[in-house]
Amino acid sequence: MRHAYWWHFALIYLSGVMAATSIGRITPVSIDLENDLGLSLGQVGLVASSVTAVAAVLGLAVSVALRPLDPRRTLIGGLVVMGLAGLLVSRAGGFPLLLGGRLVESVGYVVVVIAAPVLILGLGDDERRTVALAIWGTFMPVGLALGAFGGGLLSGGFGWRTSLAVAAAVTLAMAAAALRLPGAGAREAGPEAEGPAGRATVTESHDGAKDRDGTGDRWARARRLARPVALGAGFATISATIVTFVALYPTYLHDEFDIPTAAAGTLTGSVSFAGVAGGFAASVLLRRGVRMKYLFTAALLMPAGAFAAFGSTGGLGISMTSAVLIAVTNELVVATVFAALPLVVRTSADVGVANGVVAQLGSVGSLAGPPLVGLVVTAADGWWAVGPTLLVGCAVGVVLLRAAVGTGQQV
Repeated sequence: MRHAYWWHFALIYLSGVMAATSIGRITPVSIDLENDLGLSLGQVGLVASSVTAVAAVLGLAVSVALRPLDPRRTLIGGLVVMGLAGLLVSRAGGFPLLLGGRLVESVGYVVVVIAAPVLILGLGDDERRTVALAIWGTFMPVGLALGAFGGGLLSGGFGWRTSLAVAAAVTLAMAAAALRLPGAGAREAGPEAEGPAGRATVTESHDGAKDRDGTGDRWARARRLARPVALGAGFATISATIVTFVALYPTYLHDEFDIPTAAAGTLTGSVSFAGVAGGFAASVLLRRGVRMKYLFTAALLMPAGAFAAFGSTGGLGISMTSAVLIAVTNELVVATVFAALPLVVRTSADVGVANGVVAQLGSVGSLAGPPLVGLVVTAADGWWAVGPTLLVGCAVGVVLLRAAVGTGQQV
């Protein structure tokens, strides 16, 4: 039974990883896209992050729409849409078709990232749930790293079109593998479920009374969503930071150190992959009782690393070391965000909605981060502006994340 649990979790996790590669795979071909298709730095940033567009706009609505459906089928459908759209993107001849294909990919992306945590929660076993959710939180940096690293190798040898086509084919293969997941039995509990999700704390409404039915009282529902919204808003700043780093760092390495495009993408992918250690560290620390609010505070290390990584001083070694700090810290915080999902809801019936809120707001950050920071860098006429910009975002994020978990006891 134990082996079946982790086998099913591995399939769900790898599905999320393949979804996240859709962001990272643009990184190593960014310079090629600028040269071959005449794109600007802001356009490349938008292409990289636009795969999260639908999640950013409709994440909550999609989570509600998907709730009555078999999460296994929706996950597979999302992967199929991403794979087919990826093949279209690989044949794009200009910015409009390139962006259009990425927006279609974003439809599949939002389905995958919303269905996957529901499947994980549906696997049961409270004792392993916290660890599984924390590990699930590493899907983004692993996918970013795999997309950047693998894309760098493929684009360097075969060109950017072949690189994107291969990634799309692997996504379709992952959809076929996901057929082995359990079906409707993994569905989230219905609205009649009451009591804390998993072993999360039951919190009280502002008037001191616990929610009893959650129906007919919109204000009570709004209060129930306050903590998931705070968690998602804080997550948005963290997502913006890592996606901005992955999208812009190869260009910085190329401009500042004259590193070839493919090599810069591979280096960025390697740094992002090193960050996975932070996710596993989070799972260990949480199991040992370290409070989530302390792990969230570590997010301030990311802009500190950005000051040095993009500071144009100290050489390549200092820049790369600081980049690793960004990646590790990011994953420590992201893993904690997903582990906090059962904590910030009052009933198991709210888990799917909370997941949609977190997915939507996190995607807003992923979508907006690279183009906005790219515009700031252009306006400031220097890469030095990356650090201060990320500092403002992460400081706000820490406040929101700590507020989300409040004084509740973590799982």
